[in-house]
Amino acid sequence: MRLSVPYPIKYIENNLVWNTEGECFAYYELIPFNYSFLSLEQKDAVHDAFRQLIAQNRDGKIHALQISTESSIRAAQERSKKSVTGRLKEIACAEIDEQTENLIASLGDTQVDYRFFIGFKLVVTDKELSVKEVGNAAKNLLHDAVNAIGHSFMGDFVSMPNDEIRRYSRMEKLMENKLSRRFKVRRLDKNDFGYLLEHIYGRTGTAYEDFEFTLPLKKRKSDTLVKRYDLIKPARCLIEEKQRYLHMKSEDSESYVAYFTISDVVGELDFPSSEIFYYQEQQFDFAIDTSMNVEIITNKAALHTVRNKKKELKDLDNHAWENNSETTNQVAEALDSVDELESVLDQSKESMYKLSYVVRVTAPDVEELKRRCNQVRDFYDDASIKLVRPIGDMMGLHNEFIPASKRYMNDYVQYVTSDFLAGLGFGATQMLGERDGIYLGYNVDTDQNVYVQPARAAQGVKGSVTNALSGAFLGSLGGGKSLSFNLLTYYAVLNGAQALILDPKSERGLWKEKLPEIADEINIVNLTSDEENKGMLDPYIIMRKTKDAESLALDVLTFLTGISSRDGKLFPVLRRAVRAVTNSEMRGLLRVIDALREDGSENALAIAEHIESFTDYDFAHLLFSNGKVQQTISLEKQLNIIQVADLVLPDKDTAPADYTTIEMLSISMLIVISTFALDFIHSDRSIFKMVGLDEAWAFLNVAQGKTLANKLVRAGRSMNAAVYFVTQNAGDVADENIKNNIGMKFAFRSTDMNEIKKTLEFFGLDSEDENNQKRLRNLENGQCLFQDLYGRVGVIKFHVMFDYLFHAFDTRPPVTGNEV
Repeated sequence: MRLSVPYPIKYIENNLVWNTEGECFAYYELIPFNYSFLSLEQKDAVHDAFRQLIAQNRDGKIHALQISTESSIRAAQERSKKSVTGRLKEIACAEIDEQTENLIASLGDTQVDYRFFIGFKLVVTDKELSVKEVGNAAKNLLHDAVNAIGHSFMGDFVSMPNDEIRRYSRMEKLMENKLSRRFKVRRLDKNDFGYLLEHIYGRTGTAYEDFEFTLPLKKRKSDTLVKRYDLIKPARCLIEEKQRYLHMKSEDSESYVAYFTISDVVGELDFPSSEIFYYQEQQFDFAIDTSMNVEIITNKAALHTVRNKKKELKDLDNHAWENNSETTNQVAEALDSVDELESVLDQSKESMYKLSYVVRVTAPDVEELKRRCNQVRDFYDDASIKLVRPIGDMMGLHNEFIPASKRYMNDYVQYVTSDFLAGLGFGATQMLGERDGIYLGYNVDTDQNVYVQPARAAQGVKGSVTNALSGAFLGSLGGGKSLSFNLLTYYAVLNGAQALILDPKSERGLWKEKLPEIADEINIVNLTSDEENKGMLDPYIIMRKTKDAESLALDVLTFLTGISSRDGKLFPVLRRAVRAVTNSEMRGLLRVIDALREDGSENALAIAEHIESFTDYDFAHLLFSNGKVQQTISLEKQLNIIQVADLVLPDKDTAPADYTTIEMLSISMLIVISTFALDFIHSDRSIFKMVGLDEAWAFLNVAQGKTLANKLVRAGRSMNAAVYFVTQNAGDVADENIKNNIGMKFAFRSTDMNEIKKTLEFFGLDSEDENNQKRLRNLENGQCLFQDLYGRVGVIKFHVMFDYLFHAFDTRPPVTGNEV
């Protein structure tokens, strides 16, 4: 049965919409939840919550919309500029402006975001049938009649009784309370409805957050007036109706629109994998919209309908038997299905749902519309759902998208359960990062720009699952972790952060030349074995506080000599010697050797000999001084890099017991510099600070290094500082104390299955899931698994927009003329 559907909206106030049939709907935006990389248990939990939400509504109607809205790239970039501080602010803003122009040139002014809106018909069930209520109802009927007469003469206003507005507003509060217990929702307002209507009527180009809808209401004593023109204004559009599409023209846009509806569901939609709303966001390179118009049939009415259908089928079966012919397979299968449905309805006492499901496809021309329609049909075919594009019914299906509208036709209604509706993945999406901040790149699955704000975790952001500022960049050689870390650090420094990078491979020595615009704020400390650097890494020289220097000196010497604090004979001897140097006027590690010799005991002399044996290496004099060195390392600039030439780090898989002497000295120096970073962290708390530990595995492999890492991340949380571990394996940062203090995580390609499982575990994902394993193994260069502050996981591609940055940060060896 087909009906002509006029414009259905009669009145709008706040998130309430009245239609011309007197029904009132309350509309909400369902804040999308990240659905990527969820475990089966987590997906089941979301499914159950949505199923219960639907099942609780035992009467009325539900209208669910998935709408492709537009977000302004320029607005996000402009918001990013507002958070920039520090001495490089002017350069940062100029760089963001250049980014903006490049993004708009490649992507256009806006990006598509999917938003989810859900409306519930408010059903009056608890109203007392009192004389007063009967009187009010009669008064409202009279009011409507007078209003209708007024409209026939003037046609310029709509009047709504205030007591009706108040009554439905009270009911809406109960609905919002019920909704918010299971999902994050936001009440719609007039701007939301205005955008929705203009979007449905083909107008584009305005970002969702920038849209304003003028809807002046005139409140009077007993009623509220609104101009009818203001209500229909968003729908002003010239529509030319063809048999299989609509041609929409407005002042500044033109589009071709086609509508599909479900004709048959030909197979079982098994959950998970039936989340059509989620997968169609990733499937198409164009925007589509979807409407679900759901009418709730009470359990009693549903059972009555099913039993009537059962009688019809049995009659067909009996008729076949009486005529000595066999019942068709279709009738037999239908009888089985009806029996099963009757049993389910009888036991669960749940309602049934009449579903009208409509998909809206738009395109700039007819040919493109045809291509897109074929893609949409193929996608639904793969999901065992058959779509039809009914001839001559485009306008009626178009109206189903309008808030508070009714179902247009019964020809393609599907009778479904709450399980079916919950399994479609309404509200499921891929969200990563922040709405603005540092532009890192884009989400590989959705092409959405990804922004981060490294300092945000410590601010107790609503919805975040961590307040840890620190981060980790993981992955095997050549995957892109160093380049990506460099890019994040560079933009953080431009935005006002102060950074210290420990660079054991000396890969950042040319940054002053390659980044001339910030060269004045780059400080590269290159600790070579030259005489002028003698003693620069001696704990007594590098640390400001004597107590810290003593502690670090003891850590370095116990690491080099292998003397454990549990050694009751040797450790007290070494401890006394270090304390003696601390209490003297001339402090340095060489003085510890003198103090041990002064002790004179056999154990003291043996330790002195052992320590002295380390001082013979070329670059060992960086670590050992006689206490006369005056030069210290300054960290006044915004970007500080400490490089130690000639370091020889052990292979990743070498056990600490097998380290050579030169490897032990190299790690000792890393420990000293990393401890020095603690001093840096404890500087001005109002400035966000970053400490980057490249090749972090080298010192995380030893006990002293692990202890130091714990100190760094703990101090960072309280001092507005983030420690970034750049390392090859997730196991390096798997220690619970470190792991629990890491917020943002970036994991690049890995081919080793054990390492893949450890990485997935580190992200809190199912390490045995083959899809997860395959995704991590097949990442391309520059792509990584990313977990943001909200615990959301997805795959992003780092976007190095400018060539000069790529050449500055690329750590690959140069290509010779013979190489391709």
